[in-house]
Amino acid sequence: MAVLKGNAASLKLSTNTVAEMQNWELSVEQEFQDTTSFLDTFREQTPTFATWTATAAGKVDTTDTNGQVALQTAWLAGSTVTPRFYIDSTHYYSGTAYVSANVGAAVDGIVEINYSFQGAGTLAYT
Repeated sequence: MAVLKGNAASLKLSTNTVAEMQNWELSVEQEFQDTTSFLDTFREQTPTFATWTATAAGKVDTTDTNGQVALQTAWLAGSTVTPRFYIDSTHYYSGTAYVSANVGAAVDGIVEINYSFQGAGTLAYT
């Protein structure tokens, strides 16, 4: 089995890498409807809807016009983006999402940003 190194991962908008990102996490949740009938001895579940969310965090880079500035423009406008969460140089998860962010600074640290993505449709793997 191949081991994928975290430093080979990235976050991109289209083909543009979002600069200074240090981590991302993607979560997919499946909803189920109980379809158990009389005389069944085990519960039966039928999948219904799936949703996905993601987070990404790193250092603020105000010069990254095609990455961080594009994300800022989207979250301030309430518009969608299509992030790509790369696990290596060619394979990634992608879907349309709304983005929000938290920015923070400490006197003894650096300015950091945390993005949250709320899926607005399907998630694909390429």
